[in-house]
Amino acid sequence: MTNNPNGTMHPRNILQDCNFWELQKNNLGLKKHLRKIRDDYCTINFKDPHALCELSKSLAKTFFHLDLEIPLNRLIPTLPLRLNYLLWIEDIISIESKNNVLGIDIGTGASAIYALIGAKYLGWKFLGTDTDYTCCENAQRNIHCNNLADKVVVKHVKQSDDKLTHLLQGLTSVLNLFLYLQSKKMQISH
Repeated sequence: MTNNPNGTMHPRNILQDCNFWELQKNNLGLKKHLRKIRDDYCTINFKDPHALCELSKSLAKTFFHLDLEIPLNRLIPTLPLRLNYLLWIEDIISIESKNNVLGIDIGTGASAIYALIGAKYLGWKFLGTDTDYTCCENAQRNIHCNNLADKVVVKHVKQSDDKLTHLLQGLTSVLNLFLYLQSKKMQISH
């Protein structure tokens, strides 16, 4: 089965050709949500949050060795699209800086999926923020149960905070790195 009908998936996206039948072997919770279309193809009801949750957990476990807790009353991440986005960002970053990436995920959500995949699969470090305290708590549990506390930090911010001002406190070096890399790219292109 291909999950890339329009050719919009990144060419290195390992999730674009997922076989749901194979996935369910590692997650029996997914099996009850599978709908067989024909002998070699099954799918799920993508409008069912329980099915989406099990699919996301299966993909995270199988492809990234991540254990996820995903609350059904919060956004359930679609992993192929999240990985796609990270891979496009990776393409933009210069080769020499790929090992020194610090991503900032504003509105990281309950799963902290960008940060977890970015840390585990790409080796990046992340700062995630969210205004929802419950999301921050859940994200922290996902970070700790996957032993990624040395690469991912999640902070709760108040909705009334000026997010940029809040993030700039203590992150001057991150911005300097970004400006340094940008200036280096400009020097190379001239």
